[in-house]
Amino acid sequence: MILVSQEKIKEFTDNGYWGHKTLLDYLYKTATAHPDREALVDPYNRPALTGNDPKRFSYQELVQAIDRVAVAFLDAGIKKDDVILVQLPNIVETALAYFAAARIGAISSPLAIMARSHELTTAMEITGAKAIVTLPAFHGFDHGQMARGFKAKYGSLEHIFWIGPERQEDGIHMEDILAKDVDSTVLAGRQSGPNEIFSICWTSGTEAAPKGVPHTHNEWISLGNLVVEGCQLAPGYNIHGSFPLINMSAFGGLLTPWVLTGGKFALHHPFDQDIFFAQLAKEELDYTLMPPALLDTLAKSPKAEAMGKLKIKAIGSGSVPLSPWMVRFYEDKYGIGIVNFFASNEGIGLFSSPRFFPVAEDRATYFPRFGIKEVHWDVPEHVVGGMRSRLVKPDTTEEITENGQVGELCFAGPTVFSGYWNRPDLTEKAFDSDGYYHSGDLFSIEGEKQDKYLYKGRSKDLIIRGGFNISPEEVETMIISNPKIKEIAAVGCPDERLNERTCVVVVPVPGETITLEEIVEYMESQGVAKYKLPERLEIVENLPRNAVQKVLRRELRDWLCKKVEAEKSVGSKPVSD
Repeated sequence: MILVSQEKIKEFTDNGYWGHKTLLDYLYKTATAHPDREALVDPYNRPALTGNDPKRFSYQELVQAIDRVAVAFLDAGIKKDDVILVQLPNIVETALAYFAAARIGAISSPLAIMARSHELTTAMEITGAKAIVTLPAFHGFDHGQMARGFKAKYGSLEHIFWIGPERQEDGIHMEDILAKDVDSTVLAGRQSGPNEIFSICWTSGTEAAPKGVPHTHNEWISLGNLVVEGCQLAPGYNIHGSFPLINMSAFGGLLTPWVLTGGKFALHHPFDQDIFFAQLAKEELDYTLMPPALLDTLAKSPKAEAMGKLKIKAIGSGSVPLSPWMVRFYEDKYGIGIVNFFASNEGIGLFSSPRFFPVAEDRATYFPRFGIKEVHWDVPEHVVGGMRSRLVKPDTTEEITENGQVGELCFAGPTVFSGYWNRPDLTEKAFDSDGYYHSGDLFSIEGEKQDKYLYKGRSKDLIIRGGFNISPEEVETMIISNPKIKEIAAVGCPDERLNERTCVVVVPVPGETITLEEIVEYMESQGVAKYKLPERLEIVENLPRNAVQKVLRRELRDWLCKKVEAEKSVGSKPVSD
């Protein structure tokens, strides 16, 4: 399926920003050149995740496995442009499902393993998915029952593909698929093209429901090129897959760079320090991507001493400002360059590297002002040449051209998506008449040459917990129906380890009392992902509002930040404890 306009395809192709290869073409080319090179490796703790042994694929074995899964999809009646939901931890079958879907022209749509019926309902109703790849259970939750329930409810959902050693009475088993030889010639001519949709990822914006973000092969390749250039990844580099393979961080920051460089991709899930350092050493890994809070924690761990003996050359991070001391720590002590990325699921992509900003304090918050004709940075034309960016005043959308003024970052180019899946209303709101995507993130122009962007914060109210975006409106919508609650606002509460945790500020109905435990149970009864559950409760008499009765979240966040700092100084505990 092609959503990109023909004008855009012609412009970006003629100028060399887009090519004629798909992600699969890169994989199969590497398999031809280096068939015995290790390609894809399971996490060492796979037995605890799925109940069966870890798998390791060479490139030849990888493409054979992709073909086997693709034929199984085809035999199940899955056709071009059909959507396949994939809800798995970081295991080899996750990647196999994505590439096998593309092999027959279908579209994969990843879901977080923590997603529950609330999130799956949105995905099903927006995509009309024809199949789901999942496992019977994970960490005590019955995914099998949930998948079967959705298959019974939605007529479009025809097949469940099961992962794991336990036989299920229904569905199709991946172990059987991988053990079966197939005639791959039946796949000829079915593969999706470079400008067709490869995936639909999900973003929690300020809207109440998650939104589907489709990206083409070429868009992912453009995003991957940013990471390859920013981190100076060489052909054959080995990459550590520490982010869940579900959205921009993992697709753009890990999966696609691995495909482009043709080395080994070692998967990891969930984060475990012992396994992390064991993988870095044994798999001889060159690059990984990690949230800032996790890098801060590792830097303070005695186990970090192992970094000095490892091969790793670069670590990517981002989504929130980096700690300058952390950047200095890894570089001064271990010679590992920290690259700061600013990206969004919709396709914004900026990077701040040691080459451009050698001073840690600068790299933590500054980014090259890509996308401006008058501004030049030493980056290959095919990587940033098609970008366009500008800042506008949030209240008037008037363009900002002077230093120091804070404005919303707007972005266009080869990395940016074409619109939300089956939501033209939201697409229209997200783009301006010139085709720029409005990010909701605040920057200012800086530098004598006006060649830098300085990150200032979010104008949107997303809560970022451990790399996952949480929509405050989604949380509020699920809670406000509780009869004990009169008003509610969800905001991010500062947290040293996860960056933020969700705090709900509640005005109870007069005469009622409510606890955090009651609110959590109320949300759990609606089948919500665990990471979205609030972890702190504040009871107030009223919420701060402006003249049109809009809740002033910034005031709530500022108040909460001060309260958290005060608690630290006296050693008190929040309500959730």
